[in-house]
Amino acid sequence: MIPDEDREYAESMFKEHPEIFPKERRSSILHGIILLGMTPFEAKLAGGAFFYKVTADTSRWPEHSDPMKVMWAQSIKPDNSEIWMTFKNAYQFPGEGDIPFRVHFKKGHAVNIEKLDK
Repeated sequence: MIPDEDREYAESMFKEHPEIFPKERRSSILHGIILLGMTPFEAKLAGGAFFYKVTADTSRWPEHSDPMKVMWAQSIKPDNSEIWMTFKNAYQFPGEGDIPFRVHFKKGHAVNIEKLDK
């Protein structure tokens, strides 16, 4: 289960924007588990702190666009941007401790979750 402060924030987001957070993903978010198909924002809510790499869709985003704006826009209006978010937590792989992992997003949704070496 994610920390109380993060849980409260996630639950407030579910109430404010139910159209963005499908009911079938909410439990996973609250348990800190990122699923294939999640958006970058859902992954952030579930996975906690992260670092990232963004390759913006040049047909939509001008050169030097803010990568955070590109990333969060994928939750509302996905495009051909590619995003990699790297997390380290004890929730994604229960019983294995703090494990680093990378989530790759295409067209606004997680397409791959890769466990990394410690």
